[in-house]
Amino acid sequence: MRLKSLFLPALALGISLGSLGLPAGAFAQSKVRATVNDQAITSYDVNQRVKLMTLFRQPTGDKKALDELIDETLLDQVAKRRGMNVSDAMVDERFNGIAKQVKLPPAQFVKALGSQGVQADSLRRFLRAQMTGAMVIKARARSVKVSEADVQAQIQKEGISTENATIKEFKLQQIVFVVPKGSSPGYVGQRQREAEAFRKRFGGCDASLAQAKALKGVVVLNMGRRDSTQIQGPAGDALKSTPVGGTLKPDVTERGVEVIAVCDVKEIRSTAGVRAEIEEKLATEQNKNLGKEFVAELRENAKISYK
Repeated sequence: MRLKSLFLPALALGISLGSLGLPAGAFAQSKVRATVNDQAITSYDVNQRVKLMTLFRQPTGDKKALDELIDETLLDQVAKRRGMNVSDAMVDERFNGIAKQVKLPPAQFVKALGSQGVQADSLRRFLRAQMTGAMVIKARARSVKVSEADVQAQIQKEGISTENATIKEFKLQQIVFVVPKGSSPGYVGQRQREAEAFRKRFGGCDASLAQAKALKGVVVLNMGRRDSTQIQGPAGDALKSTPVGGTLKPDVTERGVEVIAVCDVKEIRSTAGVRAEIEEKLATEQNKNLGKEFVAELRENAKISYK
């Protein structure tokens, strides 16, 4: 039975059901292919990555897979040194989201992966590596500053008028469906459903506390006022299109499942929005090759041994 293709960022995942899995003794036959600062990457790791990328219909091969794993290991080591962490709940949410997109329960999705010789833990490792790497590179990018002179020069270059510039200011509330550390993916899914149900019957910020009191393990926090320059990316885009009294889609974080409610929105006179857009544009240009350059720097200073 052939399933529909699932499109991930820059990846297409096609899965077919079957009963095949890894051959017995695969783990026992594994050998070390490389060490990165004394952390081993095995032939099992490489073989799994090749199979996974084949499933994603991405260019792959033994050397490419090994290089990817080395880079991911280096970024993971940076994350650990800096106390950065991608929670199991975040990985499970991404994993279960893929299962949902291919219209399979998680347990059946695991079997579908196994039919292609890919273990579920290999996909989880890949997803964790993607999120960890993005987190590390984003932190690195924040250290690259755009000067005030550069911002002013770009505003003049583009002929942008800041005389009547305004930004949106939001009064926000955060409703947290607490998920204890170490909870099962099933419990995380349950809390997501509870959060979605809460969101559908949300009666506004004034009634949220009373609404939450009827539920177990739900905390309501006032976030105060935030402007559009303080909340960027997908969350910022979602806020701009959410009316007063509305909520954003539930998001899984380290604390649990969180729902952001918009209590009030107003326009205020400020050039901050224009300046933030220019700064982000200039920073993006400066950081275009930051990821590759940072990994190259890590490789240069690392102890990498091929076996």
